[in-house]
Amino acid sequence: MTVHILNLTRSFLIFLAVALMVIPTALARDHFVDPEASADVANGSKGAPWRSLQTLLDENVIQSGDRVILAGGSYGRLVIQNKALSDTTWIVAAEGQQAIFENLEIRGSANWALMGLTVTSKGMRKSEEKYHVRIDKNSRNIKIVGFTIYTVEDITDWSADDWNEKALDGIFSEADYTDIHENKIRNVNFGISTLGAHSSVVGNEVKNFSGDGLRGLGDHSLFEGNVVKNCYQVNPNHSDGFQSWSVGADGRPGTGVIKDVTLRRNLIVNYEDFYQPYACKLEGIGMFNGVYEDWTIENNIIVVDNWHGISVFGAKNVRIKNNTVMDIDYFPPGPATITIISVAGDDPAEASLIANNIANEIKIEGDGVERFGNLEIDDLDDVFVDIDDGDYQLPKDSEAIDNGVPDPAMTVDFFGHPRPAGKGPDVGAVERQN
Repeated sequence: MTVHILNLTRSFLIFLAVALMVIPTALARDHFVDPEASADVANGSKGAPWRSLQTLLDENVIQSGDRVILAGGSYGRLVIQNKALSDTTWIVAAEGQQAIFENLEIRGSANWALMGLTVTSKGMRKSEEKYHVRIDKNSRNIKIVGFTIYTVEDITDWSADDWNEKALDGIFSEADYTDIHENKIRNVNFGISTLGAHSSVVGNEVKNFSGDGLRGLGDHSLFEGNVVKNCYQVNPNHSDGFQSWSVGADGRPGTGVIKDVTLRRNLIVNYEDFYQPYACKLEGIGMFNGVYEDWTIENNIIVVDNWHGISVFGAKNVRIKNNTVMDIDYFPPGPATITIISVAGDDPAEASLIANNIANEIKIEGDGVERFGNLEIDDLDDVFVDIDDGDYQLPKDSEAIDNGVPDPAMTVDFFGHPRPAGKGPDVGAVERQN
């Protein structure tokens, strides 16, 4: 199956345009770096670039608001440590160049933005190393944009031992206010994990993974327009396209509350190739331990081989709207189900909602859950034009067309197309446009 990547969101296009503008502040400067340059005449200009990015950082040559432009080449391991700057400071790959790093760590630093870098361990995992990119909890305001991250280029011949011994995680962030946008991550253990509040995970692709595709454990966070596909079962881990759990003051999972998180317009696909080795039984959106308050889960397409299509165990004011959740085959485990277990009390503000979704099955436990406009469908052909070719449009004869309940807050579908487009809104993530 060929998966169609979502278009960039308008907000990200504006963000990227601003990032590329060459309008430095009065004291800011550009630093050019080329690991193959001559060290004899280096002054950081385009004609005489520095050789070592790490040296520039260690010797505090880079100042707040500066921009560092990297020529193609190998840069080894990079650590940005105790560099809390006042203005956003960029490290970017030069246009058309591939700046390659083995590993990247950001510790105790703030206001750094990195764009267009390649990070790969090449399967040469160091002892106890887990991550290609790691941002610690003492950092803040970090942007990781347009990276290419992979353990190795090709995992065709990998055994289960290769997966377990070589695969690193893609991006792991404990920092607040982290933007992780438009990165391509493949052949990894876990894809993207964010533990900090105010995380923005937008427009990323996680392809070929053996852990979870996405993890989100911080309040006030956004996961939008991401593609997660091709899960490999090589150990006892129960893999999820997206997973979350709360952690209370005592540090135990399931004892706290995670608030105000949005999952919107994400595509989660168990596998593209029905003959994929080590194909797992991927859980779609798995939220099993904790209380989840004021979450929005809408316009997602989830195609998995598991009964956990969307599972929220411990819901307060969780809105699950216009998702399409289907089982990729007709064999156990399954069918793909939207399940919600409510912990809402008598306060109407804590009531949850399941509306206008397509799923194989919908289950509700507990009081305080409103339910309307949903369709329980068994046949993939009634939901997608051609899933084998990655065509996730709604068929013209689908019973989902015009059968949704009107929702003034739902104005676009999974593809960003206007909703409704006919006599009424369509059920599920996709609004048929003709």
